[in-house]
Amino acid sequence: MNSASFRQRLLAAVWFAASALLCVGVMFYTVTMAPRAAFLYGLLPTVAGGIAGGLVGGSLLNRAKTSTVGRSLLRGIAVAVVAFAIFSLLFTFALPFTERGWSLRQSGGLLLLTWTLGALFAAPMVFFGGMLAGVTLYLFGKVMGG
Repeated sequence: MNSASFRQRLLAAVWFAASALLCVGVMFYTVTMAPRAAFLYGLLPTVAGGIAGGLVGGSLLNRAKTSTVGRSLLRGIAVAVVAFAIFSLLFTFALPFTERGWSLRQSGGLLLLTWTLGALFAAPMVFFGGMLAGVTLYLFGKVMGG
């Protein structure tokens, strides 16, 4: 991996992590949370957004792969879906260690529950956050000449 590709991936990771944190902040800004809940619903989505941005979001800064705003919207949604999948896995394995009453034996069912309820309740924010992050990162790269 060359240094330009590394910088693009790093910028995308930071960009999507910040976008995830912004979306979580919008969803939960009026909710008072215990530190365990802030970890599960604040830190884990931010980390998942950063990982997904670093893995697949760097292509938004590559002119050959993303040439239009429409493509950046779709790539942003793709990064957000990957981030949601990563969050689901992180949440499934972190919950038994942070909350009483859960065990690792329940992980399969908990993963299915997370995907189902996430698809029903969080999907609009995930898609919107992904589109917003994708387009803004694409435009930032265009302005910066990347």
